Amino acid sequence: MSLGIDIGKFSIKLIELEKNDNNIHIVNIGSINTFDNIDAFDINKISKSQIVACIQDLCSSLNIKTKKVKKLTTSISGSLIDARQVSMLDMPDKELISSLELEAKKHTPLDGTDAIIDYHHIGKDPHELDKINLILTTTTKNVISEHAEILKGAGFKPGIFDADPIALSNLYQFNNTLPDSGSDVLINIGHSTTTIVVWGENCSFFTREIDISGHHITKAIMQENNISYQQAEENKKTKGINAFENNLNEDKNVINIEKRTIYNDLIEEIRKTLRFYMKNNNQSFFNIFYLSGGCSGIYEIDKNIADSLNVKVEIINPFANIKNDTILDNSPEYAVAVGLALRGLKQ
Repeated sequence: MSLGIDIGKFSIKLIELEKNDNNIHIVNIGSINTFDNIDAFDINKISKSQIVACIQDLCSSLNIKTKKVKKLTTSISGSLIDARQVSMLDMPDKELISSLELEAKKHTPLDGTDAIIDYHHIGKDPHELDKINLILTTTTKNVISEHAEILKGAGFKPGIFDADPIALSNLYQFNNTLPDSGSDVLINIGHSTTTIVVWGENCSFFTREIDISGHHITKAIMQENNISYQQAEENKKTKGINAFENNLNEDKNVINIEKRTIYNDLIEEIRKTLRFYMKNNNQSFFNIFYLSGGCSGIYEIDKNIADSLNVKVEIINPFANIKNDTILDNSPEYAVAVGLALRGLKQ
């Protein structure tokens, strides 16, 4: 069995998978908010002890004995980690690691501690025969230590440390095949950050974190309508972009100019990311956009992105190839957790 835990700032998602022959099924699944009172949620005031307590409560509710978990995979997200494709000379692993450590120093989040790296072979570089392509993941010793302390505090023996973009990529490849031409786009809209992954069989792997996500949308709705965080959160889910229309002029004789909202800012950041990718990948085109994350359930956000960018958008189903008898309100929020648990099954 393999346990994947997605430790978010707004909620913690957990899934335990088991593989029998070629079939994978869910043993345990659940989530818990980090704040009992949503109105008290403050993204900058979430303590380590608070997260530990939430993980303990979630495991207890699912009857998971933390000391007995042998395969645990968790992820580090946002600006705390860097994941990118690099091209390196084909060389023995020992020499390769030394070269990757030098490369990693260019991208390591600075906190005064050593870089910690992980890498995955993609294959031969089609443009330079003496090189190979790899996905290089970089963080710092301090980040790893703090993450490990949370897991130990919750009663676990730390296992595999992954990254959100890699977990999303693992899930995508479990359910899909990389397109031969062009690239597919994964957009995971969480509560504290939005993760974009772009990848194709003959196009490079690229990921970017956008600092506009569920929390920022909720805050904007809250401020625009002078309502509580909890009410703004509810309006975000049920009304989507229409949550900003409460204060528009109701006089039918007055022409209303379309209002620019934080949704426009999110779309613009996605558009900038795609332009950058196209510029660096010989004008690669995009096939399907897959939405995941807790905020992919925002009312008509898929339609909003599809119409704004003129692209095909689908809401990802993390359990497309996994036996699941559990009814979930918002299954795409488990995308990262499923990707993490799938990696654990490979070990």
